[in-house]
Amino acid sequence: MTRSETLLEACAGPLERAAAMRFAEDVRTGAIGAREYADYLEIEASFVATAARLHGLAIWDAPDAAAIERNSAAVHALTTEQADYFRAARAAWPVPARPGAAARGAVLSEFALAAAREGGHAAVVTVMFAAESLYLAWCGRAHREGGVPPGPIADWVALHAGEAFRRGVEALAREVDAIPADVPDDRLVRWFGGMLEAEIAFHDAVYG
Repeated sequence: MTRSETLLEACAGPLERAAAMRFAEDVRTGAIGAREYADYLEIEASFVATAARLHGLAIWDAPDAAAIERNSAAVHALTTEQADYFRAARAAWPVPARPGAAARGAVLSEFALAAAREGGHAAVVTVMFAAESLYLAWCGRAHREGGVPPGPIADWVALHAGEAFRRGVEALAREVDAIPADVPDDRLVRWFGGMLEAEIAFHDAVYG
């Protein structure tokens, strides 16, 4: 197996648990409240800014031109397509986020940035592979089942269930596969599994 396949197998349980977290289930079934999604727009927009920083670090520490190009494409998508989504969704949403929403979800950025400082490019691609594998799993499930509320919520789910997003996850997997052997598997598992735990806490923050 490749390193990314080994990582997915080692973390299959935590990944499935994260994909079934309360927020994902509430979106999938249409039970998500307006106030909770307003908070989500704030905390997720904050992490998208962190993700752009992470991919910028990965560019600086990239091992080859292909990694530079892939991480540059990720920065572009985060600062254009996704930034545009948040501006439009927050403007259209019927209720505002509660004060301090973004700070309540800071656990995800804190974990990812600490890992990046520890492991550079290898850590960045591992934590982002965890985050994007999770989103592909739960948004793909929600999109297929068709119970997602229309409008901004459905748009966000569709963005993470489409072929372009899947190709991005596959490209991240190839970067994980290329991580040098001197970075041990147990370190990748710690970064990947820790990111999933942080994702659960991050999404639970909308109910705080």
